[in-house]
Amino acid sequence: MDGNHERFMKRCYALAISAGKKGHDTFGAILVHNGEILEEAENTADYANKVFGHAEFNLVHQCANKYPDDVMEQATVYTSCAPCERCLAAIASLGVHRVVCGVSYKEFCKLLPFDYRAVDREGLLKQLGIQMTIRESVLEDEGMRVFEWWGGEYRPLEELIAEMDEIKKNKGR
Repeated sequence: MDGNHERFMKRCYALAISAGKKGHDTFGAILVHNGEILEEAENTADYANKVFGHAEFNLVHQCANKYPDDVMEQATVYTSCAPCERCLAAIASLGVHRVVCGVSYKEFCKLLPFDYRAVDREGLLKQLGIQMTIRESVLEDEGMRVFEWWGGEYRPLEELIAEMDEIKKNKGR
């Protein structure tokens, strides 16, 4: 595995844990160009006040109108977890062509109250004329452990997954 991917992903995980310890969802994102971190962001979502605040979306806001198009085209966005569609569209709006994710969409669904559904995100973006490659599962086991800090209180990953499994099982009744 590319050592830089690991180094940058570890930074995303540190940002995600930082967000979690502040009571937010555990997500972090960085923008990298030529091996240098240009920007970084944490999740600041506040669902009670209906504030979106995903880490990738916050990163896009920091980068918007700040860097020339050629920098964005050569840059890579690293995220602690595969981005939601809203964030993916925001990243695409910057002109970034590469996204590297720690936790894959499939693994993250273990922590959601619904089952994984495969979606060809790269193919959908391509239909819109947007070239983007999405690489998933960089230090994924380590990335799943980041969610132990979800919402500011430490809970073992196994407990979180078991809780979601129970919710999924009860939905089927």
